[in-house]
Amino acid sequence: TLIIAGFVPLFFDNAVIGVYANNRGGYKAAFLMPFISGLIQVFGSAFIATYTGLAQYGGYLGMFDWATVWPAFTVLINNIQYVGVAVVAIFLIVIPQIQYKKNKKGYFMITEDYEKYKETIENK
Repeated sequence: TLIIAGFVPLFFDNAVIGVYANNRGGYKAAFLMPFISGLIQVFGSAFIATYTGLAQYGGYLGMFDWATVWPAFTVLINNIQYVGVAVVAIFLIVIPQIQYKKNKKGYFMITEDYEKYKETIENK
């Protein structure tokens, strides 16, 4: 499998990670975290492109979630088939339910009126 790093996925995913890392951990974190993320993107994409056979058709888009979460889902679905599909579907349905339970008041407000959401969070 030949790895060609895509500029757009690597830049946009890792630029955002660099900004957050700089805010939380300083310039050292801003150098280290995007580098680690880039390695995960490249090698995760190479793994899944080889595993699924997509390498022979041109490859795989290397965005961070597609190179970490979706390969795990693909392996799970490939190995336990319908049960794997059910497990992945339940997992993806449960995530927003947990998020809603943690923040019932602001769950929908965060996208509808972000300024009001920020005020609500500050008043807590």
